Amino acid sequence: MYTNRNINYKLFLGRSLTPILALAGYALVVVVLYEYIGFIYFKLPWSILSVVGTAVAFYVGFKNNSAYARTWEARKIWGAIVNSSRTWGIMARDYTTNIFVSDQNPLSKEELQAIHKRLIYRHIAWVYRLRRQLWKSQPWEHNHPMTTDIRKKLGDNFASLSEEEELRKFLPDHEVDALLKKKNICTQIISNQSKDILKLRELGLVDDFRHVEFQKLLQDFYVQQGKCERIKNFPLPRQYANTSMVLTVLFVTLLPFGMVAQFSALGNGAVWMTVPFTALIGSIYILMELVGDFAENPFEGLAFDTPMTSLCNTIEIDMKEMIDDPKIPEKLKPKDNVLL
Repeated sequence: MYTNRNINYKLFLGRSLTPILALAGYALVVVVLYEYIGFIYFKLPWSILSVVGTAVAFYVGFKNNSAYARTWEARKIWGAIVNSSRTWGIMARDYTTNIFVSDQNPLSKEELQAIHKRLIYRHIAWVYRLRRQLWKSQPWEHNHPMTTDIRKKLGDNFASLSEEEELRKFLPDHEVDALLKKKNICTQIISNQSKDILKLRELGLVDDFRHVEFQKLLQDFYVQQGKCERIKNFPLPRQYANTSMVLTVLFVTLLPFGMVAQFSALGNGAVWMTVPFTALIGSIYILMELVGDFAENPFEGLAFDTPMTSLCNTIEIDMKEMIDDPKIPEKLKPKDNVLL
């Protein structure tokens, strides 16, 4: 998530300079061929170009709306995870008590606190692991060298521990060793929570009603995890995503042929205005296309993604404070105006 109010235009122009110069160079070739070589058939009626440009704008707008819907849904899912996590914290602390235990076998305060901590720490491990699993690259995501380097840099900024070290930070070694053998670790962490709650029911530390409430919340975590996996594992249909790019390139390719016709009619060397205006208008269309292109995958570990690490950090702080844990992490701050 980009956190600054305004985009860094110096950085933006630096990244956009290559396509702008390419468009300008392409338009310059068209003008030279038209003006000096005499290729007068390079003219394209402006009415045709207007129809194509309007159609492309509508199509790109449709794609961008669909891409934004995926990004916004991802943020709503993680908002639900934050809310349910807080609920899990107070339930783990207040539902697991000696109230339903016989007077002969009550647990000490320290033993109860250890149970509360175990349930809360395991949940924190789940949210951090979910974020790790969602970061794993898919073939349809941006995997060219530039974005790979950016992803690595952001990963280094916001994930200093390895995946295994992150699990061992919150879970006992024997549980981590067993989890590492599983294909979907997040699913198995929730499964372990369910097994743990069942043992607490057998010990009489929770009654039937509270056991059911715990299970409902675990079911909700599975639902939210499944929603995240649906967005991650099912791309915006490629017939929409790729066609949008093809149509944009087609329009930008035709653009100078319409421009040269319009400006040449003005005389007095106005035909050379084809070059800057082609670069300007073409860049606008390419920018619209790229905005949607980078919004359609909200879990790929890039600057405009859902800030999962920040939300995990919020969950960790809130849940640890519920049990007065001494190891409260600092609130995560943006780095280079990015919060991942």
